Amino acid sequence: MNEARPRAVEEVARRVRESILRGEYAVGADLPGERALAVSLGVSRLTLRAGLSRLEAEGLVRPVHGSGTRVLDYRETGGIEVMAHLVALGAGGTASALSTLGDLLELRRVLAAEAVGFAAERALADEVDALDARLDAMDALVDDPPAWIAADLAFARAVARTAHNAALVLVTNTLSRMLEQQPGVEAAFMADPRATLTFYRRALALVRDRDAERARALTRRLLARLDRRVLDTLRSALAPETTP
Repeated sequence: MNEARPRAVEEVARRVRESILRGEYAVGADLPGERALAVSLGVSRLTLRAGLSRLEAEGLVRPVHGSGTRVLDYRETGGIEVMAHLVALGAGGTASALSTLGDLLELRRVLAAEAVGFAAERALADEVDALDARLDAMDALVDDPPAWIAADLAFARAVARTAHNAALVLVTNTLSRMLEQQPGVEAAFMADPRATLTFYRRALALVRDRDAERARALTRRLLARLDRRVLDTLRSALAPETTP
């Protein structure tokens, strides 16, 4: 029983998960037999079963009676937590990482637009004042990338809280953690922090005026413009150099 400690179980789950997400185990195929897989991972069958149970909860595998453990298509059965693992696998500034970052930024635009719109409809006056104070504090951080990124993500979470929607808050929290781990995040957040700050102030003014639809439209438009610039910059950096 000592072997089935949480750390050992998590390591099993991590290794099998990575193999699945990399396509080393095909969708619809069965994992190797329990005994063979346990031996290859260097763990007991008890630890292996506990690790596979985690992957089942994530929608990556399903036990099939009389067959084994079937690999599922995470695009059909996985949840947002799988995205965090895809982010981790995209490390190294590869084209795959760029694609993952693009997906995350797109999700950020959707969440941010709705969060700002709901904030305009639901935020209390003191909550809007607190957001304004956050922007004042961020003004001194535009030349400090780590501090700016942390403050920017914290601002997004604060806006989500003023929307008074618990599900939106939790998804925003998850997205923030994934963005923090994503290669290229500094380029995404430091493309033009002063312009970002100006945008936040314009959006907050619309929140204060209770103009929800204009706040949503402004957020979608300006974040789309910023994200295109970020992705174009990173795409150029990843492109192979050409020689005359």
